Amino acid sequence: MSSASIDTTLPVDEEKLPSRGGEPPPADELAAHTATPNPLATLSRAHKLALLALFSVSMFIDGAGIGAAFLLTSAISADLGIAPANEAWVLGSYSLAFAAALLAAGRLADVFPPNRVFVVGFALLGALSLGTSFTSGQYAFFVLRALGGLVAVLTVPSAINMIVQMYPDPTEQAKSLALFGLAAGLANVLALLIAAVCLLASWRWYFRLVAIVVLPLSGAAMALIPRSRAVAEALDGKAKLARMDVGGVLLLFGAMVLFITAFTQAPAAGYASALFLAPLLLSLVLFPAFLVWEAKRPRGTTLLPHDIWQLPNILPLVVMASPSFLWFATYQLRLATWFQDALHLSPLLTAAKLLPAGVTCLVVGLLTQPFPALVTRPRVVQPIAAALMCTSTILLSFSDGGRGVNYPRFILPSMLLGFTGGMLNFVGTSTAITQAFPVEFAGVGGSFAQVVFQVFGVLGLAVQTALLGTGKQGDDWTGSRNGYLFTSAYALVAGLVFLVSFRPHGPAAAAE
Repeated sequence: MSSASIDTTLPVDEEKLPSRGGEPPPADELAAHTATPNPLATLSRAHKLALLALFSVSMFIDGAGIGAAFLLTSAISADLGIAPANEAWVLGSYSLAFAAALLAAGRLADVFPPNRVFVVGFALLGALSLGTSFTSGQYAFFVLRALGGLVAVLTVPSAINMIVQMYPDPTEQAKSLALFGLAAGLANVLALLIAAVCLLASWRWYFRLVAIVVLPLSGAAMALIPRSRAVAEALDGKAKLARMDVGGVLLLFGAMVLFITAFTQAPAAGYASALFLAPLLLSLVLFPAFLVWEAKRPRGTTLLPHDIWQLPNILPLVVMASPSFLWFATYQLRLATWFQDALHLSPLLTAAKLLPAGVTCLVVGLLTQPFPALVTRPRVVQPIAAALMCTSTILLSFSDGGRGVNYPRFILPSMLLGFTGGMLNFVGTSTAITQAFPVEFAGVGGSFAQVVFQVFGVLGLAVQTALLGTGKQGDDWTGSRNGYLFTSAYALVAGLVFLVSFRPHGPAAAAE
């Protein structure tokens, strides 16, 4: 949000919104919120830090739900009798539901009290994780994982909404959102180590560990989070339903499900198969249908702001955000698989070899607190981040998979450079996109950034899988090298496009 986006009272200043690309809320909403103290903004510093830590743990758990599956898939498939052709759904059932419901969850957190949305989602995630740990059949597992993704996604935009309200000052807000993003970056890497330790007993203990952490924290959340009012709280049920944009939610949800399903099934079914082409083509029909639907809806009742593409620098930020999960996913998944399949390392040793990446993410994320310019000056920082990511995967492409001395010679410096750039890219773009949205779309703004990350992550894995076929099977590194060269090129192009198209706006212009 801009410096004028949030005050310590809940009303949204109608005169300020157009300058941020926003849409003024109806007059009855403004009247209902006049001079109402914002309970989140007036909390003590210690209380705010406790809530920020709670929200960050929830973000870590959500991200770990995807990252841990990279190592857990083989053990789960062997235990539940999942055929190789269906192994992609061990990860896909959760990630598909999570990504497809992101914007709907964001709107839910903007229309209804975000504290309630968060607590319900977090508590249900704990309960479903516990149930998942006792499943004995593959279909029950897939269903519970999909439901887990649907409830886990409720915690992301609701937490972002409350963080935005807690920290009205734009610099403090950016630093807090960076810490929140740090949790997701750490989850991408540390989830592998947690999963590897759990595998020493059973894959089921990963989900039991999630339940052990989440269920007590859900109770703590109920006690710690004050009742948070939504912008549309004064409206009646019919008006709230109109703001939820059910038609838009269904169109976008269907498009996302079909799109991700197509690329999840492609590696096993083939890119020329009907299992890939049919859902892909249907999704390409539903995406334009969603845009047409949104354009015809009255202002204030759409899933996304009518003027979304007029928000400050939104297009350059989307371009710069697109390599984030694409880079993280392709780097980690292929390397983790290679270490186990080609070099025959145990899951625990594999996670240990990837641990420097997690340490790097932690250090970089913490540096955003004393040096907020790492987040608030994207025009300078993001091209540098793209260059680091590009250099990293070039080094990785010539590592021959880290055999012998090639691990310290190529892979270790690759991780230090790449995860520095990757973390700067992730926290910087997610924060900037969230702050670009008007306050009444705070939850949707955070969700929109996550949608960009998830969609391009799926596309990146699909391209990498296709490029693996350019080499020989087994321990030949050629296909992996080609995949990482593609990742390098994409990060470099995104950085260059951002460099020439981004224009400092508002308070950032003076800083730049």
